[in-house]
Amino acid sequence: MRILEHVLKMALSTPVSFSSNGEYCMYSSPDGVLKVYDTSTSKISQQYTPSSHLTATCTCLSWGPKRPSAKTPKKKEKRKSLSDDSAEQEKNDIVAIGTSSGNILLYSIVKADIQSQLDKGHSESVNDLCWDENQGYLYSCSNDHNVIQWDVSTANVRHKWKADKGSVHSMCLCSSNHLLTAGRSIKLWNVETKELLKTFTGHKTEIFRLLPLPLSADASDSPENMYFLSAAQNDRIINAWQINTSSSDKNSITSFSLPEEPTLLDVCQQSTEQVVMLCAVTRSGQVVIFEHKLNGRLKKPLKPKVLLQVSTSGAKDSLPLPIPILAAQICDQDILIVHGNFLKPTFERVRYNSADPVQCLIREDPRKVSLQTDRSLSKIQTPDVSKDSTVLVPGLMAPSGPSQEPGRRSKRKPSITDMSMEERLNAISVDHPSHPTREPPQADTLARLLTQGLQSQDKKLINNVLMQASEKVVQNTVRKLPIQAIIPLVQELSSRMHTHAQSSSKILRWIKTLLTIHTSYLMTFPDMVENLSTLYQMMDSRTMMFNKLSRLQGKLDLVLSQVTAQDQPEVETESLEQPLLMYQEESSDEDFGLDDFAPTQSDTEDNVDLFDDIEEMDKTPDQQNGDEEEKDSDDDNDDEMEDSPMENGDEEMESE
Repeated sequence: MRILEHVLKMALSTPVSFSSNGEYCMYSSPDGVLKVYDTSTSKISQQYTPSSHLTATCTCLSWGPKRPSAKTPKKKEKRKSLSDDSAEQEKNDIVAIGTSSGNILLYSIVKADIQSQLDKGHSESVNDLCWDENQGYLYSCSNDHNVIQWDVSTANVRHKWKADKGSVHSMCLCSSNHLLTAGRSIKLWNVETKELLKTFTGHKTEIFRLLPLPLSADASDSPENMYFLSAAQNDRIINAWQINTSSSDKNSITSFSLPEEPTLLDVCQQSTEQVVMLCAVTRSGQVVIFEHKLNGRLKKPLKPKVLLQVSTSGAKDSLPLPIPILAAQICDQDILIVHGNFLKPTFERVRYNSADPVQCLIREDPRKVSLQTDRSLSKIQTPDVSKDSTVLVPGLMAPSGPSQEPGRRSKRKPSITDMSMEERLNAISVDHPSHPTREPPQADTLARLLTQGLQSQDKKLINNVLMQASEKVVQNTVRKLPIQAIIPLVQELSSRMHTHAQSSSKILRWIKTLLTIHTSYLMTFPDMVENLSTLYQMMDSRTMMFNKLSRLQGKLDLVLSQVTAQDQPEVETESLEQPLLMYQEESSDEDFGLDDFAPTQSDTEDNVDLFDDIEEMDKTPDQQNGDEEEKDSDDDNDDEMEDSPMENGDEEMESE
């Protein structure tokens, strides 16, 4: 099943297109070889290899309109049957082939060769082609942002203009003078004046397919009230639009919901009540069919009416396996499908039955189909041998040598073929281990498993590798990854980023490691920005509110810190603080005593006088006058006291 999915993905990446009546199918292989299949026999009717098939591969295909024969029919030629006329018209079909180098090749079914080449127009890969059946012009769009109108008869550029700021991926002609182009948005152009009439928006990714609806074929000069369909990459919705240049509405009127991403589209109009029949091939290889009448705007997407798939019958020991459908086209009341693989495709017409919502076709597995040969037509004859006869082969005819002991068999020495791989390695190794090591091998890289998963598109194997949480294993795996697997890994990681956030955190580690280690290699790819466009958009959308949330978080932290500070009790910091330095004085009587630190009498008197002066300066004038009177009285008393001792002294001296 994994192999079939890988083959399906490889087939869907290459262009394939049916002719208008479904008789032929052209397919371009990955190596650039063009193959034209006859759908009635499922065989190759023509095969062509361009000279530049390896350097400029095919990117898109478009069958041209049927050209009538140049000679007018005579009266004698009226008896020709209708089948002859149709066959003559079929032989005049031309297929336009766009290449990756920017050139356009016109392949002729009649000549089975290239009829002409349109060059010197685009500088990059051609993405889509569109024919003007009335005037015989050819339109082309490319990655160089330009749209070109070619004159096929002269192989020259008739008009050229820039249609978008980015690559133009698809286009279609809605009237003789109006063209629709699509990149990220859909634009309606006037071909003659190069005027942009209207822009339609509704898809987030690149639009790879535009398809006009044949509801208003009578309005060939004006695009008003015409309908068209659009499908985008990685989008399960197909939108239906109505052209109305006077209205400012840019949204779609109807959408069709698919179970998976579509790869090919085809549409036709049923004869009854103008009902549109849409056929889409999904990526898993199923065909979904819608029926709807576009008569107004719908709020909900439409679901498919019929689901068509192909699978094997399955044996007793195995389950039925799906067979992928590669392409499909609506042919009247039948659905022309091609299933299997393009190495040996199988074309089949299935009758459309709207009463059965799910139709499953049981077919043989294309991998197990073998060629059956008729033994009667074989030239090799096997002789009949009787059961009673004995046939001697050349090995038994050789005589055996004499044995020394005829009654006993000699023991044969073991040869190299009888030895196991471990014994052989031990025999040729220089260092013979004394005892075998039982330590398990260290597995610090998963590069081989990841490479196998990317090549076979094994989702389970890739998921087991990418869910590794060890940073060392991730770095070793990315470092030892081969160069061919880097771009597929980038695409796989970018697609997995749209899953759940729990797994996206681990995918981010892989993306960061991959960009860190292989930055120089990824810078050599100019299309890397377009491949990572979905990743850029997702990261911008997820980080849009990051600045506002960061500011809100800072404000909440500030408010909560103030609330917690108010709730906490006040703590006396003075009692808890400790001095930075403590000095403990020790007593010593050897060198000095306490008398040396005692103040002298003169020092105390000076200090007392200093304090007295300060107190007097602080007193009022009244207080100073009172103090002076007290001082005078005190001076008188002091004089008396001084006189008394003197008198006593004098008396004592006289007595002596």
